[in-house]
Amino acid sequence: MIRRPAVTVSTSRADDAAYRALNDVATATEHIEDARIVGGQTVGLLVTAFPAADAIIRRTADADAAVSTQVAASGALHFALTGAGYEPRSGNRYECDDGRAIDVLVPSDDRFRRVELEGRGFDAVPGLRLILAADPIVLDIDVTLTDDTRMQFAVKVPTVEHALILKALTVRSRNASKDLVDVHNLLQIAYLYEADDLGGWRIDEPERSGARGDAQLVLHELAGTANQNPSVNRSSVRPEVLVALIRAKVGRPRVRAARS
Repeated sequence: MIRRPAVTVSTSRADDAAYRALNDVATATEHIEDARIVGGQTVGLLVTAFPAADAIIRRTADADAAVSTQVAASGALHFALTGAGYEPRSGNRYECDDGRAIDVLVPSDDRFRRVELEGRGFDAVPGLRLILAADPIVLDIDVTLTDDTRMQFAVKVPTVEHALILKALTVRSRNASKDLVDVHNLLQIAYLYEADDLGGWRIDEPERSGARGDAQLVLHELAGTANQNPSVNRSSVRPEVLVALIRAKVGRPRVRAARS
């Protein structure tokens, strides 16, 4: 298992809340094997742990935790978060009055959807099963908040490849500019570092199946339309750089048969 330091600073009160929420969910999931921190905050932490000069800094206001359906159904994380002062909102979102927020996600085999487990609703996300089955990267966070408070704690995050797969499948669902920035940043890391340093890199192998194959298809479709994609134009990502990174680091997808 890979372990890396991630030393950073908070730049706003929203940042402070996001890092405090990250610390809370890291504590709540410390002894839960089937749990990872995911989402935009994870990409930012990976960029901190694996510096890339051309990465585009992006902030996010909440923490996303992925857990297995078994953990979600058990209520263990629910009770840990409510015991830490969080209030459940609309099933899988937990909030504190000071702005801290945590979203709890579970795996889906095919598409983004809403599921109910033991009376609570959760957002089910494709790609999470692959992430939870693999060894994480452990990041030793050292963050200084805006009031000079220093926080040190460890978080379990996906490998860079698995984070890219999850982001690619998210792009297929919503095609938001922030997700394209995250894809760009993860590919920048992959371009600069050896695969073994990142926990492995197999998405460059052509015609993969499963979540990797789905991600390959999404990313190469993105490369083919980057110059005309409004979300790319609204982001800070240069289309020609995104295309070059995808072609360099992502294998060609399988040709999918047309539906009749």
